[in-house]
Amino acid sequence: MIINDNVLTRLNHSFGVINYLQSSNNANYNGFTASLKGRMGAHAFFQASYTRSRSDDDTQTYPTAWSNMQYYGRSNWDAPNRFSWVFNYQAPGLNHGQGAVGHITGGWSLNGVMIFQTGYPFTVSTNAAFQPVITGGVVTGLAAGSGDYNGDGHDFDMPNVTSYSIPTTRQAELAGVFTAANFPVPTLGSEGNEIWNGFRGPNFFNTDISLMKETALGERMRLQIRLDAFNVFNRANLTGIDSNLPDAAFGKSTSQYNPRFLQLGANFKF
Repeated sequence: MIINDNVLTRLNHSFGVINYLQSSNNANYNGFTASLKGRMGAHAFFQASYTRSRSDDDTQTYPTAWSNMQYYGRSNWDAPNRFSWVFNYQAPGLNHGQGAVGHITGGWSLNGVMIFQTGYPFTVSTNAAFQPVITGGVVTGLAAGSGDYNGDGHDFDMPNVTSYSIPTTRQAELAGVFTAANFPVPTLGSEGNEIWNGFRGPNFFNTDISLMKETALGERMRLQIRLDAFNVFNRANLTGIDSNLPDAAFGKSTSQYNPRFLQLGANFKF
């Protein structure tokens, strides 16, 4: 209530400031999965699955909070294509598992999982500070290497983009997938025209295999010995393409997932 002296008088002094929040974010996921499973004889099992999907949202961190839908695009975890294959084979053993030959050749099993999927998306941005060109006391443009294109004091801006097509070879991902012409400087005072997560990082391929041997030690005790091989083909699964314009490694993959490694274990059950 406002009285004649233009001073706000609360009807109930027990209440303080009231804040209003609006739930305006959007997220959508659409996907299709096809699966095939079966047996090969009495001792082998497999299952293959393919997923085609798309995930979009506007719930990330953007250069401006005033128009989230302007940056509605692929989710950071979006992977349009994913194929997986799992298998299990249990060796029948010889002599029906009896005697020394049966104990040595029986109880063996081989398990594996193979995954291939599209790389995750990423966005190019710059954390460089505002570096204006000043002529006659007036800002007339941006110096080379300048960031903060709209001059709002926040060093997280997105450039203009001429093309979203980038090379996908391993050599290019290590040497750099961009050229200087890819990202023109936006008009002074505005953000660039880049769409959110318009670029796609390296794909992922991995195979893990386990070889196990389980042996009965009497009626109640069993010993399991296993060898696990992770990334058995030792594929270099690159990740972490540097997307910050001023960096010396800009456009290059700077890390990778784990290389091949082996693990030997034993499990005693009683």
